[in-house]
Amino acid sequence: MAYSNNYTVNTYAGDFTNEIVASSILGARTIEQGYVSLHPNVDQNAAIVTVDTDVKIQNGGASFVPDGSTSYSEIKFDLGKFMINAELDYSGLDAFWLAAQQPRGRAGDFEAPSSLQDFLLQHHAAKAALFVNSAIWKGSANAIADISGISTATAGLTQSVSGLISELEGDAAVSKLASAQTYKQDADFSLASDTVVTVADTSDYAVGDLVTINGLDDAGVTSFNGKTHAITEIVSGTTFKIGQNFSAADSGTVTVLNRNTIIDALEALYADIDDRIRVAPDTIIYMNSRTAAAYKFAQAQAAYSPSIYSSDYALTWLGIEIAEIPEMRDNCLIVSRVSNLHFATPLVSDLNNVLITNMAETTGDRLVRLRLDFAFQVAASNPSTISMLH
Repeated sequence: MAYSNNYTVNTYAGDFTNEIVASSILGARTIEQGYVSLHPNVDQNAAIVTVDTDVKIQNGGASFVPDGSTSYSEIKFDLGKFMINAELDYSGLDAFWLAAQQPRGRAGDFEAPSSLQDFLLQHHAAKAALFVNSAIWKGSANAIADISGISTATAGLTQSVSGLISELEGDAAVSKLASAQTYKQDADFSLASDTVVTVADTSDYAVGDLVTINGLDDAGVTSFNGKTHAITEIVSGTTFKIGQNFSAADSGTVTVLNRNTIIDALEALYADIDDRIRVAPDTIIYMNSRTAAAYKFAQAQAAYSPSIYSSDYALTWLGIEIAEIPEMRDNCLIVSRVSNLHFATPLVSDLNNVLITNMAETTGDRLVRLRLDFAFQVAASNPSTISMLH
């Protein structure tokens, strides 16, 4: 990993600084908890080769018969490149805890304390880890928009990460749960300033529930696909409102995962699991925290009563571990082997770099600048074994 530094108050050796930069990438919760397969030394456009072949079983007296051709495919990681930059004026530390360690010159001018580099690296590495974890699932554009304090993480041109959810949505080989029960219903959307959504049944919905829309194909409203909105009014047993202006009437689907629908959704997802991964030790069901909370409520109601709740429940479904991923999209369930979800980053590469510069040495300004560069990408393999509700 590249490292350069002309900051005079330096308490870090290069190797330890490398660890700080690595923590900004590998500190993401999804990676730390082992919910994706990690590839730490993947350089730009590097690939992981996968093999698929049929095998013919013959008895011992059979002659040699080729078992057909073996196909090779690859996952290519077109790395997204990102940067966090920050500039800190020495005087801005006066109201901060570092001020106690901040010496002053003869004229009362501030100087940088020796612990400033530690603080800058640790603080921004933690911010980067939050960004990486969100981008793994929802993509870098959504991660930048969603996480407070990460507005300085920028994607240059097309150098971005689409996220695992978008990757799986766009892959026709991934099994998608069709409209079935109240957790995912076919829906008609009216042309109105406060559109009315018509479904088969609203009895399991409530005001405030989050509704994710998909399947719209009219150009005027396709921007609503994949977006989530709260129910503002239950109009009738078959209609509700979401407080949105639809410029065209259209049909699609709505998905709502709440305490009333989550059990049916998990049953449908479990029934859809590919038999090749059903008993694999690394098969996991992924959901976000809001859905996990709905599942916990449903468990509590089944075990006790609606008004009595006990300790936290282990998140499993019929023996399959459930991973609670706060940054995942609402109303989305994924079941996959960990070995089929991939995160790649080039830890030993010039693409990952940290630079801390004392501007007093070059411009005379009492400023410290930090630049943290990092790169990563996600991908899925064996998509035909992955199931998804969205």
